[in-house]
Amino acid sequence: MSDDFLDFGEIEVKPKYRERYKGVSGEKHRISIVYPKPDENGKQGGPFVMRSTHYSDKYFFCKEGICCEKLGPAKNRLACIVVQYKTKKDGSLIKKEGEAIPFDYEVKEWVFTDTKFNQLKALHNEWNLKDHDILVTLKGTEQYQDLEFVPCRESIWQLKPEFKEAIYKESEPMRKNLTNALGQDLSTDEIKELLGLDVAQAGEVIAGEEDLNDILAEV
Repeated sequence: MSDDFLDFGEIEVKPKYRERYKGVSGEKHRISIVYPKPDENGKQGGPFVMRSTHYSDKYFFCKEGICCEKLGPAKNRLACIVVQYKTKKDGSLIKKEGEAIPFDYEVKEWVFTDTKFNQLKALHNEWNLKDHDILVTLKGTEQYQDLEFVPCRESIWQLKPEFKEAIYKESEPMRKNLTNALGQDLSTDEIKELLGLDVAQAGEVIAGEEDLNDILAEV
């Protein structure tokens, strides 16, 4: 059988996005916020990145200009990395007998608003989410991600050094690009184009030869 050769117009290449954590209706999840791996001096940074963003067909970073004039005040979005354990629908862990890592899991990006961050912060003040997993239940529809959080007594992935290393091996490369999960860093002209506004062309900046001569005379 011969290969099918395609031309430019026959191929559409879409960017591949990492799978992100989302609550699912009818399921209880067990997740854990992954802090960065400590450096050689034992210092450890925070797990979150935050940007002020707008939305118009896609999320993009606020430039505190035309975007705010047209779309209103920017909103904060935050992201972190989480371990989502494979569980039964009631949230109980699915164990893997005879394996070096006796539980199944996925490492995912988690993107949310400052409202949800404040929920997590209140829980963290009582339980220190650096050291505890969280049971997550979705209230309402999956679109709005109204989540309820209950702390667990331990963080499973941190129980043994080999568990930690397995998680760090996956999470640390993802952390380098975590800000990209919050939106795109567009130029002012790209924002105008996205909003359907006129973008000045290069020829419009200097209207004619007289303007150019005036500018050169001042140099």
